Amino acid sequence: MPQLTLAQAFALKGPKKPTSPKAERKAGPSGSRKEPKTSDSQSKPSGSAPKILFGPNGPHADFNQFSPHPVTYNGEVYPTSQHLFQAFKFHGHRDDLAERIRMASTAEMASNIAHNNKASARPDWFSINVSKMEEALFLKFSQYPLLQQELLSTGSAELYQDSLTDTFWGVGSDLLGCNELGQALERVRQKVGGSKAPARKVLQCQNCRKKPRFGQTLYCGGSCLRADISTIPPLCPQCRRRPQVGKLKYCGDTCRKAAQA
Repeated sequence: MPQLTLAQAFALKGPKKPTSPKAERKAGPSGSRKEPKTSDSQSKPSGSAPKILFGPNGPHADFNQFSPHPVTYNGEVYPTSQHLFQAFKFHGHRDDLAERIRMASTAEMASNIAHNNKASARPDWFSINVSKMEEALFLKFSQYPLLQQELLSTGSAELYQDSLTDTFWGVGSDLLGCNELGQALERVRQKVGGSKAPARKVLQCQNCRKKPRFGQTLYCGGSCLRADISTIPPLCPQCRRRPQVGKLKYCGDTCRKAAQA
């Protein structure tokens, strides 16, 4: 079975077309034909909200925090909302680093500066990072009317960041990521006058599939984390890249012969 793309995986199937009623119906007492009954599933609209994927390219690419839209905060201009978000880690704590991030030539460089100095970030960062992302996004969309109009045009759709590697801000490769960026955008949409953010179900632990995930992790706790990791086969001792196969202790005959040579 071919692997689906993220867009295909999220595509909503339309309602099935009702079968055409038979031409002849049994006549009632008055001799008139009985009207075909419409099932509840056909008469009521689907309650599931549409889903929209966005990434650095394609439709709604400007929803991404790396889009080239300078944002003004406290009288200072930040080249992108990503610059501002990364600077939030150091505002009032290490203002020198916050200024270096603001002056970075690209959003990627701003992220690298913040990452290389993560030990100097404010100690409560992971308790406020989602609200700070929402604040940066709100400033971006409130300062650009066309962007705001594009966001409002999504109505009540669920928004998902199409990221294969980020399981916190995006959906990840398995579509089970926390998607915090998409949910923050839905709240921003509501603030600027759009539809209320749709309710989301609690994501389940990737291992036991019963308990909710803990914080920013994919697991409910350390036990499930260790249990899931223990199922991963060890790496081949020769190439150190591919997993060992069965009792061979190597990824294949090539590495086994190379090790025994």
